[in-house]
Amino acid sequence: MEQFTYQVPEKVHITTIIPILNEKEEVAFEMRKQQHKFLARIVHNSLRSGIPYSYKIANGYGKPLYTIDCAFPGIKYKLTDNSSSQTVSIASQRVQLIEKAYQFRLDSHDYFFEKDYTGAGYLKCDNDLVATVSMSLKSNSSLFKKSELDTILIKSTTQKFAGLSAVLYHTFYYYGA
Repeated sequence: MEQFTYQVPEKVHITTIIPILNEKEEVAFEMRKQQHKFLARIVHNSLRSGIPYSYKIANGYGKPLYTIDCAFPGIKYKLTDNSSSQTVSIASQRVQLIEKAYQFRLDSHDYFFEKDYTGAGYLKCDNDLVATVSMSLKSNSSLFKKSELDTILIKSTTQKFAGLSAVLYHTFYYYGA
């Protein structure tokens, strides 16, 4: 499996580019926060429900790969594969009392993404595990430091699955920034 890592700054602005590095510490992807559409932002600000931002991911040269967007926060998420210009709906389902899993069909393949009790995310393609995403644990002495960055680790069978799992994990499960 290929391995990728990225660190999330304490504050992530719309203009912040989060580089995702491969094992050679070269930039393989760039992730950016993406605001919801105008009406979705108004609904989110008034109700304070749903996911406040979605994310998009590009290759190391800035060419967009995947974008997640929604009609309203928490409702009707869509994934766009920018290389094929295909946009698909992401369906959510409850798997625990408060946990959700997400599924979609892209390029004739069924994808399923969920998080387990440890906080790790798992991407399956046609029921085969193709990527895992997890956050490194901080030592007890550093839990309250504000300057420490969260480090996210991705293990994937291909670079394509690494990028897809990163944008899904960061949109649906990472709430740190």
